Amino acid sequence: MRRLFNILLYGFLAICITVSVGSGLVYFLLSASVPDYDEDFTVAGLGGPVDILRDSSAVPHISATSAADVYFAIGFVHAQDRLGQLLRARRKAEASWPADGTLSVAPAVSDALASYAAGVNAWLELVSEGGRGRGSPELLIADERSIAAWTPGDSLRIARSFLNGLRPGSAREGMPSISGAIIPTDRPRAPELLATDPQQRLNAWAMDGDRTATGTPILAAEISGSLSLPSEWYLADLQFSTGPAIGATMPGVPFVIVGRNARVAWAFRSLPVPDEEAPGGPSPMQTAGFLTMLELFARSADANDATRVAADMLPKGMEALVIDRETVDRWPKEEAVRASSFRDIRLAELETRQSIFSTEGVMGVQRDTVSSVARTLLPLMAKELWFVQSRDSIEGTDTDDLRRELLDRLASWNGEMDRYAPEPLLFWTWVWALQQRILKDEFPTAKQLWTRPNPDFLYAVLSDRRGSAIWCDIRPSSPRETCEEQVRVALDDALGWLVDRYGRDLSTWTWGEEHTLDMQWSPISSRGLLTDLLSLQAPISGDPFTQFLTSFGVEEDRPFLVSAGSNFQAVMSISGAAGSYYISPAGQSGHPLSRFYDNLFPSWIQGEYLAMSTDLSLARGGASGISRLTPATSDNPRMSEGQSE
Repeated sequence: MRRLFNILLYGFLAICITVSVGSGLVYFLLSASVPDYDEDFTVAGLGGPVDILRDSSAVPHISATSAADVYFAIGFVHAQDRLGQLLRARRKAEASWPADGTLSVAPAVSDALASYAAGVNAWLELVSEGGRGRGSPELLIADERSIAAWTPGDSLRIARSFLNGLRPGSAREGMPSISGAIIPTDRPRAPELLATDPQQRLNAWAMDGDRTATGTPILAAEISGSLSLPSEWYLADLQFSTGPAIGATMPGVPFVIVGRNARVAWAFRSLPVPDEEAPGGPSPMQTAGFLTMLELFARSADANDATRVAADMLPKGMEALVIDRETVDRWPKEEAVRASSFRDIRLAELETRQSIFSTEGVMGVQRDTVSSVARTLLPLMAKELWFVQSRDSIEGTDTDDLRRELLDRLASWNGEMDRYAPEPLLFWTWVWALQQRILKDEFPTAKQLWTRPNPDFLYAVLSDRRGSAIWCDIRPSSPRETCEEQVRVALDDALGWLVDRYGRDLSTWTWGEEHTLDMQWSPISSRGLLTDLLSLQAPISGDPFTQFLTSFGVEEDRPFLVSAGSNFQAVMSISGAAGSYYISPAGQSGHPLSRFYDNLFPSWIQGEYLAMSTDLSLARGGASGISRLTPATSDNPRMSEGQSE
């Protein structure tokens, strides 16, 4: 017995030691790739020294005497913080766009892309010398045996993929296509039913100086797309000798996409472009023009100067909105005519609600979570039900009381999509059940059409626009069902679904229980257990049609799960009194062990913006690191190891 005890004891100790050593080794390998923001480097390819000051949120403020060195440094810090994201973006872009061959671009852009590539490659060379855990944790388990050098063509393809992602036909990853669905001939034409969402959207609006508290224009900008870790956007301040440019950059591209310099702030609106107008997506020449425009925006002297540039180079399907200290300007000069969306309706309501706006007031508009969809559809859905008793029952509940309580709550609800309120859950589950009732018979296999709520289509049906109420009739059945009947049955369907999940007490139901953000870590190769461990989940307000946009997912069992939405917002003014602010859902670093991996997440959830300043004296307060890149020379060869300041 004693011998058996000793064997078991030694075996247990051996297992503990093995696990401890293994865990320590894994942690060492992972932590080796966490960037040290106080580390200095001597690298080849620079014309002069570059200072990189990281503020308290790890946003880099890059100072150099030449533009080429600034672009080198942004390539270096992109690779330092987001190497895995860079390689993933390159792999995706290469799959979509083969090598473009020789492409003529403006000399300033060509030089910028070459300098950026040199900066990325300088970090890759440091990683290849060892001691940095391959530069990114996912590279320890990915199939990237060797990493090819970065080229200017890689940046061009990534920019082209970004522009292509603004087209309506570019569904998000994991989102089923509906291009093969055909509307039955006995149903009215419903173009909104087959409309597809783009992978990303750009949105912007501005207030003239006569409507702001400081008398200077304010520009509000938004980018919506995947909510992932790391974020799709990287904040940076590029301190050129001609002046700074600060805002959102895209890893893989050296220019500020949405942001400002000392004189001008710029943003974009993306508009749907039919395939017949732009077959094959953006051309290489359009991509080159887009990058040239961004490079010139960073040096624009005023709003008119920027829009003159946009007039020659803005890609089709985009609008540029620019402000300076006195002017709001746009290109095209006339705002594109398009059907008002539910978001447009709500924005117009908020803009007319008050005559004067501060930056805080504009932020409040951006973060508004009142849904015009609820305010529009609910009266149409419930108009015949407020005083109608139920004729059915739900097993184990009193349907009349439950329905009455639900309708009473919705009758006094203002459409606020609050994550802690039950009304948004009641409303959207009802809409979800109604759309299934209406469309499942016409599209039995195109599940994405009847599982993802389409308010534009439902509004047409419930208001009987051009005879669209016929969609409520179930084609295989003999009787002709009306929309009032479908709405009533869908309400019971929704209540049954909710009671099964949450019980009968409506006061315990919350929108956030179903409308949960699932922000996943995005590795280079396939997802797995590690991705689940590194993701962030939280209940979240809003819906796909509120100003603070949170899209619905594709999981049948969790139809309101959020994996996309507003992933960058900015409020900018060329005024010291008004200031400029940004908000982003995740941290600057793509490394899960970095304290800057998800440090911005709580602020984003709470709607707390961060100041966007190019003042280096402010950035030094609470700085998270200061590093210097020094050019390698024959007297000062490039060091294989970084040196600590």
